[in-house]
Amino acid sequence: MKVKMGKRKYADEVTDVAEVEGEMDEEGEDEDLLVNEEDQPQKPPPSFDGLLSRFAFSGSRSSKAPAITLAVASRPTPPGNPPPASRDPTELSPPPTEPKKKRTKHAGYAPPSAYAHLSPLPDTLEENLICVFIGINPGLTTARIGHSFANPTNLFWPLLHSSGCTPDRRLLPQMDGRLPELYSLGQTNIVKRPTKDAAELSKEEMLAGVAVLEEKMRRYKPEAVCFVGKVVWEAVFKAHNGRGIRKGEFDWGWQEGIRFGKKVEEGEGEGRWGGCRVFVVPSTSGLVAAYGPEFKRDLWKRLGDWVQIRRRERGESAPKVLEFGENGGGESVVE
Repeated sequence: MKVKMGKRKYADEVTDVAEVEGEMDEEGEDEDLLVNEEDQPQKPPPSFDGLLSRFAFSGSRSSKAPAITLAVASRPTPPGNPPPASRDPTELSPPPTEPKKKRTKHAGYAPPSAYAHLSPLPDTLEENLICVFIGINPGLTTARIGHSFANPTNLFWPLLHSSGCTPDRRLLPQMDGRLPELYSLGQTNIVKRPTKDAAELSKEEMLAGVAVLEEKMRRYKPEAVCFVGKVVWEAVFKAHNGRGIRKGEFDWGWQEGIRFGKKVEEGEGEGRWGGCRVFVVPSTSGLVAAYGPEFKRDLWKRLGDWVQIRRRERGESAPKVLEFGENGGGESVVE
């Protein structure tokens, strides 16, 4: 027998059934709440509106909502796609990257006490030399060994030989003391104390070293000086001009029209020393790689050619012939 029921009445009856289900759930019942067909009249299948009204909120009825199991929770996991809980945690991590190399931070200024255990390097100077090489200051290896430009990576001795300043051979650092007697050459520094590099010196001690250098040149009166490192020439320029070198005011090699060590009040009279010519080359330290080997060789060759010309004009050889005994015999062997 078919019984026609209104939508509203059917919704109310469905709601009443939901309330009963809720009450039995609270009591912990596990049985199904299916209506026996023999005890209850047949009802038409619920419409969509009827099912929807089951979940409608009603202030006049019980506030407890029926227990509902969400479909998402019971949905089976597709094969090949495990749930998040079972995934390897490293799967979601970004790929490892190469650690960044730490840049070496420059130590900056170091006080004299930092290397007080090392002795200053003695000058290699005599009167009337052809050229005196003026470096910045002794490095740590040089100070430990006690000879000029002693670090194996320093290019001073190879360039001194290839330029023609010591044409017969490449000298060892241990022979620096014989430069004046064999080649009419000398060596000193603008700052005497040793450091790891020039950045550990202060600008004040660089400027103070200029006056000391000029006094030495006035005493020994060489024909020329070669500043080994632009920083040395910059200190000299600033000490005389009260400012740094501007763009276009510098080029490597001879500094034409400049005489180092000359006193202005002395003038150019006969018998007066008029200062020494100035030649500038880059630092020969192995830490300085801004200029290629060909550039350095060509620049040093310009100085070496001039040195050899002056030797011939002075009647000297390289190395000099050392005289022994009354018969004038001598030797020029460099040991």
